[in-house]
Amino acid sequence: MARRLKWRAIRIHRSYSVDEAARALGVAKGTVRRWIASGDLPVIDNCKPMLILGGDLSVYIRKRRSRKQKLRLDQCYCMKCRAPKRAAFSEAELITTKGRTAMVRMLCETCTTVMHKRVSWQQVPRLSALVSLSGTNRFKHLGETNQPCVNDHCKTEV
Repeated sequence: MARRLKWRAIRIHRSYSVDEAARALGVAKGTVRRWIASGDLPVIDNCKPMLILGGDLSVYIRKRRSRKQKLRLDQCYCMKCRAPKRAAFSEAELITTKGRTAMVRMLCETCTTVMHKRVSWQQVPRLSALVSLSGTNRFKHLGETNQPCVNDHCKTEV
């Protein structure tokens, strides 16, 4: 998973060399050079070292951040389609976990790939109004069994 850039470390009224920009953002120099080579990040290249204007760098980082997509409660992000998708047949599976969140597992309506999403327990009633939920207990093996143990070999008669 890619790390988020520290965009607040960039001052818009300052110019940065490749090394300074990399240090300020916490990335490698090669990453900044790759941004420049792609043509998305403008530079002042008529002097040595190449300079990057802080305002341009800030705009570039904010543009990269805008790739994130907001999801509605009944949607998950499908990795195969690379888009937010609703559950196929409006069905989802609720997997209980310890803590304040639960896992929701759905199938993509387009390609039927399994998608996962974490939701808080407070959102589960709203989600159940949108899709039909079938619940499973993740910790079934820790519960009580229906059949008692019939191992009598421990009891010895005197």
